[in-house]
Amino acid sequence: MLSIIKSSSEVEKNVALETVMSKDINHIKSIISSDEKNILKETLELEKEREVTTSFQRFMKKLEIPHEGKVVSSLRNPDLEPIKYEDQTWGFWSMLGYWGLPNFSIPTFSTAITFSSLGLNAKEIIGALIIANCFVISMLILSANNGADYHIGFGLSQRMTYGIKGSYFGVLIRLGISFVTFGYLAWGGGALINMILDSFSHNYLNYSGFEKSSGLDAKGLIGFVIFLILCCVFVFVHPRKTAKYSLFACGSTFFGILGMFIYLRKTAGGPGVLWYAKDTMGTTDRAFTWLYVITIWISGVANSILNGNDYQRFTRSEDKFKISISLVAAILVAATLVATFGLICSSCCLSLYGQSYFMPTDITEQWLNDNYSPKARAATFFLGIAFSSCQLMLNMTQNAYAVGMDLALYAPRYFNVRRGTMLCVIVGGWATCPWTFYTGASKFLTVMSAFGLFVTPSITFLWCDYYVIRKNLSLIDFFTKSPSGTYWYFHGINFRAIIVAVIGISLGLPGLYYTCYPEQAYNVGMMRFYYAYFLFVPMITIPLYLLSYKLFPYKNERLGLSDPVDYFDCFSPDECAKYGMIKFEGKLDPYSILDGIVDNYNTIDNNIESSAGEEEVKVEIKE
Repeated sequence: MLSIIKSSSEVEKNVALETVMSKDINHIKSIISSDEKNILKETLELEKEREVTTSFQRFMKKLEIPHEGKVVSSLRNPDLEPIKYEDQTWGFWSMLGYWGLPNFSIPTFSTAITFSSLGLNAKEIIGALIIANCFVISMLILSANNGADYHIGFGLSQRMTYGIKGSYFGVLIRLGISFVTFGYLAWGGGALINMILDSFSHNYLNYSGFEKSSGLDAKGLIGFVIFLILCCVFVFVHPRKTAKYSLFACGSTFFGILGMFIYLRKTAGGPGVLWYAKDTMGTTDRAFTWLYVITIWISGVANSILNGNDYQRFTRSEDKFKISISLVAAILVAATLVATFGLICSSCCLSLYGQSYFMPTDITEQWLNDNYSPKARAATFFLGIAFSSCQLMLNMTQNAYAVGMDLALYAPRYFNVRRGTMLCVIVGGWATCPWTFYTGASKFLTVMSAFGLFVTPSITFLWCDYYVIRKNLSLIDFFTKSPSGTYWYFHGINFRAIIVAVIGISLGLPGLYYTCYPEQAYNVGMMRFYYAYFLFVPMITIPLYLLSYKLFPYKNERLGLSDPVDYFDCFSPDECAKYGMIKFEGKLDPYSILDGIVDNYNTIDNNIESSAGEEEVKVEIKE
C-alpha cells in the first residue's frame, strides 16, 4: 500500500502517523459501525459474480469491460473508483496544460470579436472577459475541491447530489452537452486540418465540391473525417496521461497566435479600426450586454467547471495552492491575452482586407488567395499544426473523455473510459450535425450561451452539498444500494435536487427561445434574465435547494461522516488524520472487503479474529 513509513524517526516527526497507522486487526474491527457492516454486506452482494446459465447471459458476460480481476458491478468499475494516492500525479504543470487548452484555443481566439456584434467596443469586451475569467476561477475552485479532497470524479459527485439512481439525471445533462460540444469542436478541428492541406496544394485550396445550405460542404467534410481519425488515436491514451500532450498543444498554439498577432498588427500599422470604435448604447442596455458577454464566456466552459473534479482528482490535496496559481495563469492570464490578440487580429483584418475575420482559417485562406507563396504556405502549415493540435487535445479532454466517464456511470459493467470515448468519437461527431453551428456569428453566440444554462443548477448543488450540507464524504456509500447509505435518499433519488434543477433551467428557457428566434416579440424581463443567468440562476437555486432541506430534512445517520478506514487507499497519512480515518496494513486489506474477495461479513469477522495475533507489519513512508 502507499502509506509507507521508512523508520521510527518519521513517526516521531509526525505524531499524527501514530494515530492513523494501525496494524491491529481488532482495532479496525472495533471502529466499523453496524451501519457500515450492512453497507459492506450489500456491496459484496451487489458485486458477487452471478451464475451464467442462458445464452443471452453468456453473450452479455463477454461484453463486459476487461477488468483484470478488479470488481465490476452495476455501480462500480475501476474508472469510477476514487483515485489511488500513487496515481495522484498531476500538479502545477498538468493543470496548467489542462486548463490552458480551452484558453489558448481557437474558440477563445474567435469569441471576443463576435461580441462586437452585440454593440460593445474592444476595451469593454476585454474588461468583461477579465471579470468573467475571475468568476470562472472562483466557480471552478468551489466545484472541484471535492475531487481534490476526496479524489472522486464527476459521476460520484452526482451520486452525492442527485442520489445513486438520480445521478443518471445529472450526468445525462452533461452527457448531452459533451456530445454536442464534441461535434462542434470536431467540425472546427476539421477546418484547422484543412489549413494544413491548403498549404500542400493550390488545387485543394480552391476545391469546392458540393455545398449544402446547412453548412455542410465537401472540403469541410474531408477535414472533419481526418480530425475524427486523429481523435481515435487518443482514445487509447488514458486521461491521466494527457498532461504532456496538452502542454505541447498550449505552447505551440500560443506562439502561433502571437506570431499572427505581430504580423497583422505590423502590417495594419496599428490595432485596426475596431479598436477605436465607440458604442452608442444606453446605460441599462450596456449593463445587461456586459452581463450577457460574461454569461456567454462562462457558458463556454460551464461543462468543464461542472466536471472539474474529474481531473482535480488526479492532484493531491496538499497541492491546492499551487493548483490555484496554475488556474490563474491558465484562465485569467492566458484567456485574456488570447482573446485580446484575437480581437486585434480581427480588427486588423478589417483594415487590411475589408472583413473582420473571426476564424484563423479565414485569415490564412486570405493570405494564400492573395499570394500562394512559400512564405504564406509555410505560415499556414505551421499555424495549422499548432491550432489543430490544441483543438484535438481540447476536444478529447473536455468532451470525449467526459462522455467516456459518464457512460462508465450509466453502465459500469460494459463501459469504461476507453469504450465510452470511442463511442463519442464515432457517433458524437455526426449525430449533432455540427456544421450548422458555423453559419454566422449570431449562431455561434447562441450555441455558446446555451450550454451553461443546463449545468449551472448542478454546479450550485455541488457547492451546497459539499460545503453546507455534508462537509465530509463517505466513499463506501457511493457503491451500495443499501438504504443505510448516505446517498440513497428516497429510493435512490434526491427529488429536492431534480425539482430545483428543473425550476432553475425552466426560468432561462424563454430567453433561450427568444435568442434562437430574434424575429419574435420578446419579454424584456425574461430576456434580461437569460442575459445574466450565470448570476440569477444561482441566486434562485441555492436558496431553494437549502430551503428544501429545511422543509424536508434528510434523516440519515451517515450524513456528514467520513469513512473510518481508508478503504480505497487514496489518502495520505496526513489526510487520514484530518478526516479521522485509519490506514490499515496487514494480512487482511480492508480494500478487499469491497472487492468481494471474501463472501460475507461473517467470514471477515472470522479472519479478523484469526489474524489478531499476526506479527507486526513494517510500514514505510513513500518519498
